[in-house]
Amino acid sequence: MLDKILELRSRSISIAQIAKECGLTIGQVKYRLQKDRTKPVTSPPARTELEWQLPAFYGRDLVKVMAQEPTVLFVYWEITWPRMRMVASYLQADYRHIQKGLRLYDVTERLFDGKNAHSVRDVFVHEEAHSWYVKDVEPGRTYMVDFGLYEHNRFCPILRSETVITPRNSKANWGEAFIDPVHDPATPSWFENFSSYSLYTKTSNK
Repeated sequence: MLDKILELRSRSISIAQIAKECGLTIGQVKYRLQKDRTKPVTSPPARTELEWQLPAFYGRDLVKVMAQEPTVLFVYWEITWPRMRMVASYLQADYRHIQKGLRLYDVTERLFDGKNAHSVRDVFVHEEAHSWYVKDVEPGRTYMVDFGLYEHNRFCPILRSETVITPRNSKANWGEAFIDPVHDPATPSWFENFSSYSLYTKTSNK
């Protein structure tokens, strides 16, 4: 089966078409291709050591976002087949034909609760994409990204990234802090003992 998958792949046939031709799911095709990529490649007979290739997939759910420049973010993700199947079952739709996309939140100086972003932006991605460049973002802002599916005019998030701060595109003045300092911070009240039911302050014995 792997030989057939590799032969079809060499003809620049999409993974979705290969899955249909072989009677497999897209996840199964990707898994077999991943196993083939991670097999040790033996060197010529004169050498005995093994050479390894970096795998295309790592078998875990993740979405990462990085600032490439002040106005461009790079997002990459990996969704395992069990997670894909679970979401598709919930939406009662074929995962292969659901529009995939990214939802970008501007959460600058916000304790994000899912609804209080400064702005929200949707970016559609190709079916087989595992990374995407998001352009025209604002310099010096904090962003967070959800990867998810769009079905019946609603967005179903699957995974959420950590925050990333885009660098500013202006020169800093001499002695200027890269990050604005906090002004008038609230001083916490310190307690000697802490209980999950109540707080106790230290008292002097008289």
